[in-house]
Amino acid sequence: MFESFVRPQTNSPNLVTGIAGQPIGVGGYPGTSDVQEIFNNSNDRDLTFEIEAVGATSRPDAHHTINRLVATCRRAAPLQWHIQVYSIESARNPITLANGYNHVDVNWFTSGDGTTKYDAGFLVEIFRAFLGAKYYGAFRNALNQGSGQYYDFQIGTAFVDLWNNWKTSGNKAHSRAIGKITEEIRRLFEFEQLEINTSVSLKTLLVTINGHQYRLGELGSGISQFIMALGNAATAQPTLILVDEPETNLHPALQVDFLLTLAQYATVGCLFSTHSVGLARSVAKPIFTVQKGAQGPIVRPFEATPSYAEFLGELSFSSFKEMGCDRILLVEGVNDVKVVQQLLRLVGKEHSTVILPLGGDQLVTGSREYELHELRRLSDNIFALVDSERPSAEAPPADRRVRFEEVCKKVGFEACLTERRALENYFPDHAVKAAFGSSFERLTPYERLADHPNGWSKADNWRIAHHVTKADLLSSDIGKFLDRI
Repeated sequence: MFESFVRPQTNSPNLVTGIAGQPIGVGGYPGTSDVQEIFNNSNDRDLTFEIEAVGATSRPDAHHTINRLVATCRRAAPLQWHIQVYSIESARNPITLANGYNHVDVNWFTSGDGTTKYDAGFLVEIFRAFLGAKYYGAFRNALNQGSGQYYDFQIGTAFVDLWNNWKTSGNKAHSRAIGKITEEIRRLFEFEQLEINTSVSLKTLLVTINGHQYRLGELGSGISQFIMALGNAATAQPTLILVDEPETNLHPALQVDFLLTLAQYATVGCLFSTHSVGLARSVAKPIFTVQKGAQGPIVRPFEATPSYAEFLGELSFSSFKEMGCDRILLVEGVNDVKVVQQLLRLVGKEHSTVILPLGGDQLVTGSREYELHELRRLSDNIFALVDSERPSAEAPPADRRVRFEEVCKKVGFEACLTERRALENYFPDHAVKAAFGSSFERLTPYERLADHPNGWSKADNWRIAHHVTKADLLSSDIGKFLDRI
């Protein structure tokens, strides 16, 4: 799900130690009793991993801009790693420095004679992101007395101590973080009141819901998972959160909520593996499939399914209807799914609406009547919300959006073409600043995001939507539309 990387800080690891061909020795691997465990037991190949800064461009001050690293560990010598580094300027041949190199700073080094400059900044950014990553396995809701940690996930009494310290230490930032988690969970589960405290013995959490107190172990695994996952993320402040099967033990209507809320606490984003194709297509970009092959796992980009009915079948729409979901809302793309999900919360309709991405300009046109009409077999309550792309208040929506609206009316859908240019043009200044900092400013009503002097990625719109208030939303045409559907 992540689209960008945080900037590196000082004291980053030296990435170029083995660049001249000498192997890098390691002392061992934490958590493994046998060094051979790092290798795949279904084949006899060596272990190789490759990291590449996709889309990196040459930097003007460098003779070589490093964008790719290949690390290999041979089975015969499991404590030694061989590193090969490639640059944009030398894409086929690894860089070697016969005379050694001089380390300049975190991102730069030079040849031994000082005549050639190498910029490793792109790879440092990637390594910094993964250095701060946390892995949350599928086992996320246990509070067993005496247990402490499951991979990077605090559990048991260790988590109870963590919660107690953050809530009662007197640190205002820590206290606000616990308060934010509690309020998020209260809102998502639609409780009137929620309070989460530690027991006197510090052996469990006591959860008070609408005036009734429960031990955490007495509650369902869904709310337990929210408390423990959000508590771990807020206190660790990771760059990346790696989640295994986020749908585990969660009501389908809460699975998207879980991922989007959890990703709020990662500075870069959330990367997850799942068996739910529908969940992946609802919130993730890009998506890859992993299949077992004769020579090992095969990873491929996931190709979008052209059939809406098939997609809703993947989402188990029939089971969504049984749980109270009675409408489908069409939006342009995956990025908009995450934004609109946040906005629907403000009008209390996030759990009664299934959001379906259309795939942008490919489908938001006037030539997709058949594809839209097939959805009528699934629901009578279908709506569409798309950007008008108006360049000014006096201008009409883009032609293809007008044609799309006409097709929606023809097949019986109510469509809303935004009065402003796009969804991001509705974000108030306080929400933009809350998401990115005081140096950022809102867009004017018809300003293109790409033209904004201090803009952001459209993929990060959902972070801003999280800070939009109900009053902000209902003062706009899209708010009135979402409140009415």
